[in-house]
Formats: sequence, C-alpha cells, structure tokens
Amino acid sequence: MKSTLRPARATLGAVSALAILAALTGCTPDSGGAESQSTDSAPTESALSAEVAALMQPQDEYPVPTEPVSDPTALQGKTVYYIPITSQAPKFAIVEHAMTEALEALGANVKMCDGKGTPTEIGACALQATESGAAAIVTDAIYYNMAANAFDAAQAAGIPVLNTNQIEAEGHPASDTLGYVIASDGRIQAAIAKWVIEDSAGEGQVLINSSVDGPAPAIFLAEGQRVYDAECPGCTQTVNEITSSNFSQIPSSTSAELLRNPNIGYVVSQFDQYLMVTQQGVEQTGRMDEIRGVTGSAQLNALQQLQAESFLYAAVGDSSPFNGWINADAVLRLVAGDELPEYTVPIRLFTRDSVADLELTEAAQASGEWYGPTDFPDRFRALWGLS
Repeated sequence: MKSTLRPARATLGAVSALAILAALTGCTPDSGGAESQSTDSAPTESALSAEVAALMQPQDEYPVPTEPVSDPTALQGKTVYYIPITSQAPKFAIVEHAMTEALEALGANVKMCDGKGTPTEIGACALQATESGAAAIVTDAIYYNMAANAFDAAQAAGIPVLNTNQIEAEGHPASDTLGYVIASDGRIQAAIAKWVIEDSAGEGQVLINSSVDGPAPAIFLAEGQRVYDAECPGCTQTVNEITSSNFSQIPSSTSAELLRNPNIGYVVSQFDQYLMVTQQGVEQTGRMDEIRGVTGSAQLNALQQLQAESFLYAAVGDSSPFNGWINADAVLRLVAGDELPEYTVPIRLFTRDSVADLELTEAAQASGEWYGPTDFPDRFRALWGLS
C-alpha cells in the first residue's frame, strides 16, 4: 500500500471529476496544520448549518420510478448473477437480500458470486454467469474496466450487464446491453465534509482512509474535497490510500499517518467495510479520546457503534434496501429492452444525538425506515403490475 501526500487544495479541488478519472495515478492529497475547536465561524456557517440539518432528516418519500415496464414477465424462471466487489462490505449483503426479494416477486432467482476485490475473481464470476446462461449480470461497486473483457464477452453472448453503485466507465457507455446505476458515494463524501466543517467550526484537520479500488473512489473523494475548498479554507486533509484486497495493512498505515500528523482530529473511513481496521489504527496510537471517527456507507453496525458513542461521532449512509429494489427494477428494464430512468438513492447524515431514538435492528435496516417511508416495495410491485 502506498500513501502519497501533497497539498489538498492544489490537487483534487482544482480539477474536475473527469480530469481525476483521466489522470488518476494513485497520488492523493495531503495537508497539515493544527486542529482547533475555535468559535470562529466558517464564512457560510449559517447556510452550511441549514444544509447539515437537512441532511439529518429522512425523506418524505422514496423516489420510485413512474414509467411502467414494458414486459414485467421478462425475468420469469431465469437467474440473475449478483457480483459485489467484495463480500466483506456489510452493505452488499443487505442489497442482495432486498434484490432477491424483489426479483423473486418477478419469478427470478439470484446467484451471488463474490468478486473478492480482484479483477481475476470478478472476471471469473462474470465467466461463470456467462457459461451458466444467466439472464443478466448485476455488479456492485465494480468499475467496469476491472474486468472489461469478461463483461464484454457476457454481452456478446446476449447477457446484459447492469453496473451499479459506480461511475460510468471510460470507453463503455450505456447501451442496450449495458446499464448504469450511479453511486451515491460522492454525495456521501460531500455530506461528511459539511459535517466536519460544521463540527470543527471551520478548522477541521482530517485523515481520510480512501479506497484505490478503481478510479471511482477518487472521484467520490473529490466531491468532498470541493466542499472543503469552497467552505473551509482553514481545513486540511490527509489521504491514506487503502484497498479491499489488503485489509491487514490498514491499521498500520492509519497509525503511521496519525503519528506523522499529530494535530489530526478527524479520521474518516470512506466506506464502512474499512471502519474496524481504521479504528484499530487509531487505537494503536493511543489517541482514541482525541479523535472523532466518521464513516461513509454506514450500515447497522456503524450506527450501533455511533449510538454507543464508541469512536464514531458521525456517519453517512444510503438506503441499501432501496438499492436492491432499484437494481431489480433496472435489470428488469434492461432485459425487457426498456430505457433506464435516472435513479437516486436517498442518503442521510447520522450523529450521536440523531441516532439516540432510532430503532437500530436488522429488521429496521431491512425495511429502509431510517431513510424514509417503508412503502417503496409495494410501489415497485404496483409499477410491475404485481399488485
């Protein structure tokens, strides 16, 4: 693992997301300075406070598509392969469960194949789906070019590919056999940045454990970086490059960055599959009482930890159950030959105060109730002509 540091506002904040994608080389931003909890306000504190308050509220309703599917029977009796980048991430089990429930309502089966964070394993999963004659492949958080040949071969064999929780891959635009459901992680990183700025009174010094599994995490990171640049000239960021294929080195690289930058007061785990190993790195420094932990892609365990006031002070997540139903709707439309609508997954910011009264159970997580009303499965079924 490599951690390459340089001034943050001179890198990601100064270029567009497309430029980051084109120029991505593994270099990451850095900054230093002294942490402060001063009473000086960031220039747009009142507006920012309103944004943070809004991010902490659930949605009035989930944004379920309204355009009917031309052939709701297109998946009956067929198998859809689900390939998450790694089964280590809690989110993917929730997405799989919800997608399975949705596709079973459509008469289809789901086969999960763990991508294990490597192009070799991802390609093997895609090959397995192709050779078994799957109706479609749904990937999760996998950049298409990690296994482009295998996904191209699937499409050539008449098997559509739905790429979810990602960005559109360079050289592989959406088509009749390739669909995209764009990830919400950029919005999540922006929400984290807003909370840090507000919480630190515009003086936050942040260590971000950011994934280098493909180019997308850097683009998500850039959305948060732009918020810091625009709203918080007194904030600094240090980025520690990590990967899902090498968890064992994350604690040591995290502690090394904290020892190198002793004034850091916030440590962000970009995705919650890295939360525990990130926390271990903080523990190794003996600074648990000084550091405010934050995570993106928050699931039940993270919110329970937040409620217990253990390391985490804030977490931002999106509705994984809704993700699963969106995936089912999108793959049904792809197989039926319909145009895909634009999907938006609600996100929400949680803090120690705001989770105090939430019901943090597996049933509550599966229902999607933390993010809004729980009637979206019935609304999808009605859209598909099933109720």
